[in-house]
Amino acid sequence: MMGGTLIACTFGSLITVLVLLVTTTNGAPTSAQCAANIPIKNWASLGDSYANIVGGGLQDYEALMATDACLQGKKPQYLANPDVTISQVSGQQVPKLLKNTNFMTLSAGANDIGLVQILDACVYNFIGSASLDCASLLNSAASFMSSAAFASSWNDVLSKSRSVLAPNAGKAYVVANTAFFDETTPSCTQTSLAVYAGVGQQKYLTPAVRKSLNELIHRFNWWQNYLITKYNRAQVPSGNIRQYPIQYVDPDDRFNGRRLCRAGAVGTGSGDGNTWFATGDGLKTPVTRSLYEKLKPPATCNPNGGWNEYATCRMAKAIQKTSFLTLTKSGSGTSLNNWERIFHPSTQGQDLIRDEIVSQIAQGPTLSGYNLRILPLGASITAGAHSSDGHGFRKVMYDTLRKTNTVTYVGSQGTAPLLHEGHPGWIIQDVSSVAGVSLPSRPNVVLIHVGTNDLLTNNNIDQAPERIGALIDHVLAVATDAVVLVSQILPCSRVGAFENFVTFNARVASIINQKQNQHKKVMKVWMPITTDDLVDGIHPEDAGYNKMAQAWIKGLQRAAEKGWIGAPVRDIPELSKAHVLAKSK
Repeated sequence: MMGGTLIACTFGSLITVLVLLVTTTNGAPTSAQCAANIPIKNWASLGDSYANIVGGGLQDYEALMATDACLQGKKPQYLANPDVTISQVSGQQVPKLLKNTNFMTLSAGANDIGLVQILDACVYNFIGSASLDCASLLNSAASFMSSAAFASSWNDVLSKSRSVLAPNAGKAYVVANTAFFDETTPSCTQTSLAVYAGVGQQKYLTPAVRKSLNELIHRFNWWQNYLITKYNRAQVPSGNIRQYPIQYVDPDDRFNGRRLCRAGAVGTGSGDGNTWFATGDGLKTPVTRSLYEKLKPPATCNPNGGWNEYATCRMAKAIQKTSFLTLTKSGSGTSLNNWERIFHPSTQGQDLIRDEIVSQIAQGPTLSGYNLRILPLGASITAGAHSSDGHGFRKVMYDTLRKTNTVTYVGSQGTAPLLHEGHPGWIIQDVSSVAGVSLPSRPNVVLIHVGTNDLLTNNNIDQAPERIGALIDHVLAVATDAVVLVSQILPCSRVGAFENFVTFNARVASIINQKQNQHKKVMKVWMPITTDDLVDGIHPEDAGYNKMAQAWIKGLQRAAEKGWIGAPVRDIPELSKAHVLAKSK
């Protein structure tokens, strides 16, 4: 850790409680911290294959958590099961929860969006040339995520789980999925995981395929987080996100540099020890053509019956109808489990998920003793439009951080000490152009929230995420040592706009992962805001700005845990609006 110590606290106008923490060198909580901050009496694991042993063998994240200093000796009530939907978790697993469980982990939803069929169509080609269309299934999944049915199933499982959790003490931690690929490397362009050999049967892992599957996961995670936030908002009117009964755990950025098709990997890199997604090597039950020829599949293969059942059924139908289909070497030499496992974290990956959960249940340390020179960069939300004091998130954030840190805002807008570079109505390109006014002040933290106006004005929407990437590069070209926190732009309730905002956020999440792969100190920040927090369908009310401040601070906490925050590179005699303006002349 650089520049300070870490302490735990609450935020905003609520009573602040400070608990001194002594952290290990890697930022992980110690057993002493856990005793004070994680009074877990009993806990349960619910969900699908991500919470089961598919990827990590017997070392899934729950098994690893049970051996962690924070949970030593506390074994879970293990209810997770592969292939279940959210509704099946509600109907089959939640009723088995022990009453007054006070800690629960949950991973679910991939089966609801048809991930098995999508991987069939985009990667595996289980039924040969008659395989389903990749683009169509991706579009169908996107539509389903925005449906009332998806929202209802999440609300149902959250409500039922909450009813079993210990009153006022129990919390559930919903674990996000992780993007599968490094989507920019050339190593996988001629790699195929298709189960059949031959021209016309192969589906290669091109950058376009990898990009589309990563964005599917980012979209899925965005919707999960949004629906959880809506639920929490109704449960905790105060808006203190630390008190939310359902916490969202996103370990995705911990996998950067360790994904399938990572730089330096041969093919996907699965099983090479440096790619933290699973391999099926060493599994039993070889798959052969004769095995499928003997099977009698039903007329219609059930996509909800489980991964292996579905894949086996599809392959049996294809092989029995088409004599020339030849299994690839991998397809004929390993179990079908190989194809399922590769899209799940390995034991090392499960270890990363465990670390993220433990960090969250310890309530994450905040900052103490840092010298923070912060540039808020964006449009009207950064400026604080529609907040009662005109400062938006900046004042709450300033008042919280300066209790234990030195805090200075820089920018050409506003008045000291709450300066900023927020320009109402501006698009990404405008903001990028004006960034040079304040960047010479060498902030060590840059907060970016911009893109809303690009989407609302239909300003080349498809390329808007790439313009965010260019803005990040522009910032780091000048403030080379800065930490750049990039907010997911807030949802919008304007007619026809919402889905564009979801697509934009999913793509930006992939771009941020790319920047981290380039060893840049860039991080995505989830904003716990729904359309219910908006004044005019675009801008937050005061309570929404308060939650934004909490989320920015949480992002700073994570940056500190990574050791990213150093002191500003030089002192500037007068950090004021006049000084910054003078710098631009």
